[in-house]
Amino acid sequence: MDQLTGILMLLMVIGGAFLGALLIVMFQRSKGGRTATQEAQDYREKMEEKRKQETMNARAEKMKDFMEFDRIEDDMIVQNDGNRFCMVIRCMGINYDLMSENEMLAVEEGFSNFLNTLKFPIQLYVQSRTLDLSDGLALYHRRLDGIREETERYIDQVNRAKAGNVNLSQSQRQQMDYEIKKKRNLIEYGTDIVSYIEKMSMNRNILQRKYYMVVSYDISEIGLASNYTKEETKDVAYSELYTRCKTLQGAIAPCGVETEILRSEDLAELLYIAYNKDDANVYNIREALQKGIFRLYSTATSVLEKKKAALNAKLQEEALNAAESALKAAMESVRNKTYSDLSGLTEDEQFEDDTKKEAMQIILDNQDSFDPMVVDKALEDLNAGMHNPLVSKEELDAAEEEARRENEEKNSKAQQEYMEKNYSSDSDDSGIDNTLQSDPLKDIIS
Repeated sequence: MDQLTGILMLLMVIGGAFLGALLIVMFQRSKGGRTATQEAQDYREKMEEKRKQETMNARAEKMKDFMEFDRIEDDMIVQNDGNRFCMVIRCMGINYDLMSENEMLAVEEGFSNFLNTLKFPIQLYVQSRTLDLSDGLALYHRRLDGIREETERYIDQVNRAKAGNVNLSQSQRQQMDYEIKKKRNLIEYGTDIVSYIEKMSMNRNILQRKYYMVVSYDISEIGLASNYTKEETKDVAYSELYTRCKTLQGAIAPCGVETEILRSEDLAELLYIAYNKDDANVYNIREALQKGIFRLYSTATSVLEKKKAALNAKLQEEALNAAESALKAAMESVRNKTYSDLSGLTEDEQFEDDTKKEAMQIILDNQDSFDPMVVDKALEDLNAGMHNPLVSKEELDAAEEEARRENEEKNSKAQQEYMEKNYSSDSDDSGIDNTLQSDPLKDIIS
């Protein structure tokens, strides 16, 4: 019996061990299966995320290729990964059809000269926009509010004057009432004008055209561009583009066309409207900036403004130095420099000519402080020193020849009048002898 009990106990122990091992194996298999499933799920998620990222990058590259620019920085449009920079000049239109014939000829001649001064490529771009009268309406509202306040103050003054001074005459009272009526009529007229403009601004079919000149600069124009860093390359490109834009502004000014170099905000608006014409009226970048989208940014003077001020100061300084040198040379009676007729001016030569033009303007503005002969001599020296003189040598020689001819004709006429006066038939012999012994030109000069 005891032996049978021992055998049963042994069998139970072996069965329990086997069952425990089986449970452990089943648990491990179940845990391993869940881990593999989780890893497979994680792998699928990672691959899906990678695929989405690659798709987004591909779309971004396609969009960049479509938009043809990388970013807007320092009033410039950056293209080709920083290898090309562009500046844009906005041009205001003129009423050509309302001009007289002489004015039209002057504009055409000015534009012809502008085309002849181009030494680098430019692009002309015309953009049609929906007429935006919000700025004009805001100005009208401010003026109308000012007139209302002024009218209220005037009415209050008139009421106090009438209440405190009973000795006012009837004509004075009528004059005060007339002024009040006139101001109220002005307010009513201004309100009607503002209302009419507001109704007209609701018509989205009214379009206006804006004209631009696009000036580009490629870093391949820099000699040994690989020796410059990205920041140095950007500074060189900005200086060259700013100089070119200033040259274009000065060249087209004789046509009566007002110009302005676009800032970064204006460039963003220009490109946004170019790529989103339908949504441009829904979301306006200029309004977003005015509402403080960059409120957390620094309000100190930007580096870009400092660059512009430095370039303008450099131009003014060189113009003053050129004017001073020309005046000194004129005072010392230095001979005129040989006129040169150069074609195909470089950037430096064009900059020198612009500097001398500015110097000539400074001399003309201060000509009252110097002797006229000194001023003329200084202007001649500056003109002669230009690569493309404003007045050619042939024109100066022709002017001098004309002045000499007029002087000779004047002297000849004076001598003839003197001879007719002193050799008339009524004079006696002694008068003739005295006349023959005298020098007519000497008498005229004395």
